[in-house]
Amino acid sequence: MLIEVISQYWLELIFGCFTAFLGFCYKGLKNELIKRVKEQEAVKQGLVAILRQTIYDNYNKWSERGYCPIYAREVISDVYAQYHSLGGNDVGTELYNRTMELPTEAPEGKIISDNKFYKEH
Repeated sequence: MLIEVISQYWLELIFGCFTAFLGFCYKGLKNELIKRVKEQEAVKQGLVAILRQTIYDNYNKWSERGYCPIYAREVISDVYAQYHSLGGNDVGTELYNRTMELPTEAPEGKIISDNKFYKEH
């Protein structure tokens, strides 16, 4: 009896198994894709946070000194471009703009070195 059913419906059985297999594969791929999208979003948000902190740190450093040299502006501009392309917010933009408004030369008589071993005589 079972052999008769199998021989009569073998094509339907194969298609049914194949469809079940495809459904199983689809579910696994969908779950993997969702997991990777979530991971990628977390990496993106982490990178935005690091870039934002870099913009904040540079703003604090150069606004305290009262100027922002050209070499620092290039670096800050590169960081801001990536921050903005990843969807950074307006606070980072505001601090970037304030940093870019600083003069490029140090005020007269005010020389500050980033070298921690530098000593003025």
